[in-house]
Amino acid sequence: MLHGAITPETVFNPIFAQRNANGAATEQCRYKRLINGELARQSIPLAHMADKLGLLRSKLHKVLRQGAFLGEELRDRLFEELGIDHTRATIAVSMLKNEAAYHDQAVFLAAEALKGLYCEAALARRGAIQVNLRPAIIHTALGRAYEMLLTHQERVLEANRTLLS
Repeated sequence: MLHGAITPETVFNPIFAQRNANGAATEQCRYKRLINGELARQSIPLAHMADKLGLLRSKLHKVLRQGAFLGEELRDRLFEELGIDHTRATIAVSMLKNEAAYHDQAVFLAAEALKGLYCEAALARRGAIQVNLRPAIIHTALGRAYEMLLTHQERVLEANRTLLS
């Protein structure tokens, strides 16, 4: 029951605000964890990133670490600065609901296979679509991605057999 979980401590706790009614992390929270993880992996202090983006350090800290809203524009700028592939991040965070999957080889292959389709869909979302997407194109793209994943899986299994022999 949600109302039983709300106390003065939880209402003002930014971690509580980043979770939905089921207690699962929100998409916003997963994007923030992906960005924070990439900052840590590249050893970039939050203050340096704020300076690169021309933001106040306190604002970026509030957004990434204290639960303030992460807007699309800021997220896209952070992705660009950190070299995060937007398509792969969307697949990992929105579809797989796991920011750690961003570094998975299968997600990389799927993102590369679907990148053209995803870019067209992103343009359509922003109101700038230039080509007509048909279901046949979508099925072809998915078929290619599936074939690439199966081929990769066969190579991995063969490499494992070779190493174990």
